[in-house]
Amino acid sequence: MTENSSYIKISVFYSEGQSTVSSNNISVLDNRIILRGEDFDLVPHKSVVDIAGYLKDGVVFMSGRVTLSTTSQVNLDIIKTDGKQERRTYLKVKADLKTKLLRAYSKGKRKRSYLIDEGIQTRDISLGGVAFFSNRTLLKKQIVTIDFSMIKPGFIARAEILRKERGHFGGYRFKYGCRFLEIGGEEERVLCEYVFKKQLENHRRLTRMSDDIN
Repeated sequence: MTENSSYIKISVFYSEGQSTVSSNNISVLDNRIILRGEDFDLVPHKSVVDIAGYLKDGVVFMSGRVTLSTTSQVNLDIIKTDGKQERRTYLKVKADLKTKLLRAYSKGKRKRSYLIDEGIQTRDISLGGVAFFSNRTLLKKQIVTIDFSMIKPGFIARAEILRKERGHFGGYRFKYGCRFLEIGGEEERVLCEYVFKKQLENHRRLTRMSDDIN
């Protein structure tokens, strides 16, 4: 058994897309992964789970079977491994988050910031950026800061406006598409985990709807 330095963190998702176990104490041997830590939730023996392995430059999605689950260790036999997804081409998912647009920066040379502190609603999110609805008039290439403390306490993201659309969006006048700027490694991993969880939730919801129709 050897320690695998490639994975920064591995998260296991068992119940409705919720992260059941996350650890950066990882051992890998062939198709077996062992996670060690403290206060792990227990997962039923032989359960099939979704797994996200976070790398410095991307994420690997896997499916696995639980062969051991205690509060301090989880053993997984890997059933399927997908190809690595690069961080900046990561999947975009629908995410309706009520949050705040905190500040914006003028487009002049000095790029002075000014307070906004207004409510917005996200439309979708990926590791590379976010789309949101707002009543605030902003300009393309303008820099803004957005509160994502509901994803990680204290997480404030800087983003650049790339697209702007005027219309009627459930009480909002504008839809903006942005790319994230200067996202740190820990924030990237948190975003990655959040997007993966939303992907699982959306997939399971569509599956239930399909089952109800049939």
